[in-house]
Amino acid sequence: MVFVGRTDLLELIDHLVEIPATDAGEAPKPVLVVEGCGGSGRTAVLNKVLAKWQGHTPSVLVRPLERPFDVDNPVRTVLAAVMLGLSVEIPGYAVAFPRLLIAQIVIAEDFSALTPPEQLIRLNELLDQYQDRAALVGFVRDLVNVVGALAANINVPGVGSIPAGVVDRLAGALVGRLMRWTPLNRFTWRAQAAWFGHQDLPMRHNPERMLIALSDNARSTNPATRRDVDDVLIGALLADLRHSVTKVKRRTSNVLVLIDDGDAPAAASFTSSLLRVREAIVATGARLNDPLTLVTASSGVLVDELAGQVSPPQVWSSPLDPARMGASATLWARTRLPDLGESDVRLMAKDVDAYRSEHIGATIYRLTGGHPAATDYLLRRIKQEPELLDDLDELLRSPGPETGTTVEQYLLRIFGRGLSVNKLVRRELATALVTVSAARSKSEAMSLVSLLPAGVEHDSPLFKSRTLWSTDTPGAAEKLPALTRLLGLRALLARIDGQDWAQVLGRLRDGVAPDDLASRLHHARLLDGRDAVVGELARCLPEMPPPQWLRLFDEVVETPDPGRRDSDLIEGPDRARSLNEHIAVLVALVPAFESDIRITAPEQKSTLCSRIAHSYEKVSDHASDSAPFLLRANKYRRLANQFQ
Repeated sequence: MVFVGRTDLLELIDHLVEIPATDAGEAPKPVLVVEGCGGSGRTAVLNKVLAKWQGHTPSVLVRPLERPFDVDNPVRTVLAAVMLGLSVEIPGYAVAFPRLLIAQIVIAEDFSALTPPEQLIRLNELLDQYQDRAALVGFVRDLVNVVGALAANINVPGVGSIPAGVVDRLAGALVGRLMRWTPLNRFTWRAQAAWFGHQDLPMRHNPERMLIALSDNARSTNPATRRDVDDVLIGALLADLRHSVTKVKRRTSNVLVLIDDGDAPAAASFTSSLLRVREAIVATGARLNDPLTLVTASSGVLVDELAGQVSPPQVWSSPLDPARMGASATLWARTRLPDLGESDVRLMAKDVDAYRSEHIGATIYRLTGGHPAATDYLLRRIKQEPELLDDLDELLRSPGPETGTTVEQYLLRIFGRGLSVNKLVRRELATALVTVSAARSKSEAMSLVSLLPAGVEHDSPLFKSRTLWSTDTPGAAEKLPALTRLLGLRALLARIDGQDWAQVLGRLRDGVAPDDLASRLHHARLLDGRDAVVGELARCLPEMPPPQWLRLFDEVVETPDPGRRDSDLIEGPDRARSLNEHIAVLVALVPAFESDIRITAPEQKSTLCSRIAHSYEKVSDHASDSAPFLLRANKYRRLANQFQ
């Protein structure tokens, strides 16, 4: 059920994998970067894609965080995991990696202490040594034990070691598939080693010297040198795949590589190298079959990290057109995972209670705004404890799934993890996220940098994340997700040390531009209550065109007050008589109805809507044009009837 609302993205990925049976798959499919903030469902999408395609085409999902990145280790862990994961037996495919295995053998050997003649002798000894089946199986077995846990179709996530039987079967199958390619089982590396002399590019180097140089440079910590090494290894991967799939009759799908946590250094290196190698092949004019489809997940920083290394990606926005985009000639593209719509959440709520799904879905959507991870978790909690649906405030304050956290702390940590490449909650970023939740926009949030912990500057992940901050329309201000702001404001109100509610809101109010009346009144209301804004809203009413005044009002009340200082008006009788009193009713009741999670009972919603409609009607008497106010009053009258 979590995949409702994601069907167009899943269909797009299918189009990137599928190829017509009559097509040799010569042009590479675009690399797709699936972007989303913490909890957006990136991992779930990749798992869904793997579940569909594994068994039908060579497929692997790589989780680079299963093994820490080590810049001093010459083994390219993601590349090795890709090779191993794609070696799992698939009917009709006999994928083998002779060139990549040669490279792995060579970079595992240190030639630096030998003279040039000794290096050549040692290289030939290595190649001869691993022409023996038992020796090669042992080498591959060691490789599986080192990096196999990164490949989801080899190892169960979170399990420290792969069962010995699985290791033996995989190593035996990989080596057996390689060695039975040669006549009479007389296996030799020589033909495949020759590839390193030209690498499918217009080069004519000595392949043995190139292999020795590969080993030497694989240990370099120089970023440019490491990229050059990565490019050689990716070229070998593509060459092995190209030669492997030529033996498949009427192939209708590409080889599929999925990378979770694609911002991790090892994963980013793999992606950038594939893009560079493809660019180089195009630049030479070579027409080489490229049977690889790559989909990688990112928090949004991958594109920024690769800026300058490869050309910028296309941006694929919703609604996606899978057929057109799947056939695109672009090198790579990025697309953002959308939040779930209210109808999607209602559909998911059917798994909680088929006869109350509309009410459950609408209530949870009101809280989460369609954030996938939060929606999924809260629906499961409601299924276990249905009484909490009528007290979302208590639900958020109840114990969460992680020891020592409440539900609201747990949900806020999901967003915090999305700011870390390693999915770790950094204390300074978590603290800063709570502080900036009071800001209406990213630009306002950046004005709070002096209040943030050391290390959280303008160029920190908090502000660089293109998925945490977003906009509904092009050119509009970038904002935090509504759920992030709600959780952050609740935490800010409860903060007893550091930068508290009054200091943060006061800084925001005092820093507002002189002509930004909406922001000044917004912050003043949260800081000092409704009385701080009612008088000025009343003064502006006859001076402003009604549509402009209503836009101002909407901005002032867009954020529900987590302290609920307006409970006297929300829960008390309707005693408003003057213009100021009716505006005060609107300032208190509109955000309460629209977004206050404590308002859940239908009868209470109906009462609020009736009172809101009445006050809009009364305010219209003081406006230059009553029609816009009466339209709003009619809207809330209809809502009041719906909740009865």
